[in-house]
Amino acid sequence: MIADELTGAPFDVVDDPEGSRQVVGLRLRSGVREPGRALLDLHRRLRHLAGDYGVRSVDLPFPAADLHSWVERFGARVRPGRPVGLLRLPAGVLSAPVGHVERSALAWRVRTVLSERLTGGTGPGLRTGWPGGPAPTLGELARSIAVHPRTLQRALGDEGLTFAEILDCVRRERARELLTGTDLPFTSISARLGFAEPAVLTRCARRWWGRTPSRVRSTR
Repeated sequence: MIADELTGAPFDVVDDPEGSRQVVGLRLRSGVREPGRALLDLHRRLRHLAGDYGVRSVDLPFPAADLHSWVERFGARVRPGRPVGLLRLPAGVLSAPVGHVERSALAWRVRTVLSERLTGGTGPGLRTGWPGGPAPTLGELARSIAVHPRTLQRALGDEGLTFAEILDCVRRERARELLTGTDLPFTSISARLGFAEPAVLTRCARRWWGRTPSRVRSTR
């Protein structure tokens, strides 16, 4: 099991502090030197053992002036200045065989449908004109996969996820692809991401990477 491969790492497994039933926390033990590096090493070991294992969020027990760089490293929400260092992940990861982590079928289906829509797919039941129109709501997406919206919302909550977080993640990944891999104007990219106006793309780019879309494109 993956847990066996982590024997000796300086953490304790705890219940999810945010109350998600299918999520656990890996809490750094007190006295760990360089907790940021310790959390990042743990994340990298999990990626090596389990692939994209689905990190939910990371708590840093210190202020972080370079918060965007930490978000980029972990690929998840990072909260600095927390009481303890903590990495949240799906509970099933630790008990899985190395290299055989099972994803949440429902969460991955939501992500897949949203990704298809961002690349111009025509998922069944989604009447939105996205890309080039408003992004689908949770209700619209739930109907497209034949799940009641409340059931979908509750199931994602058990996994420590929200529809908004999944949509934001998909948008972030697609935005980077479009900004660094194409010469599309920002107005077109904004429309493909389902934003109401280009200014929203600028605000999101600053939140995701701490840079404007122009600066992101200039680094390709």
